[in-house]
Amino acid sequence: MKKEIPMFKKILFFGLTAFLLTGCAAGAAQLQQLPEEGVTLVLFLVTAGVTWVLLQLSALFKLELKGYANAIAAALAPVVVAALESYLQLIPPVFDNLVLSVIHLIVLLAGSLGTFWLFQRKPAPSLK
Repeated sequence: MKKEIPMFKKILFFGLTAFLLTGCAAGAAQLQQLPEEGVTLVLFLVTAGVTWVLLQLSALFKLELKGYANAIAAALAPVVVAALESYLQLIPPVFDNLVLSVIHLIVLLAGSLGTFWLFQRKPAPSLK
């Protein structure tokens, strides 16, 4: 006589199998994109760079160009992010955690240096 396996045990078995396979697949996946903090940092840096370049060109050519900074940065930042993400895909998956740690460290360093620079300016900005 054949013994019937209860439905609960079948569901539990397939659920655990799917969970384990999903977990292993995530470990083997490659770093595909920058984290959101990295994308935001790139956007800020591109905007600051484009604004600085346009201010220098405005002074050189005696034209008002700084109004175009946001539009140019909005078009240029995704290109820079895509280029960085293409270079991230070249890194072996073994180093994904290290690369993410370095990216987070760069974001924290840039934010802390920016905050330090802002509060060292004369006069200090008020927080009212």
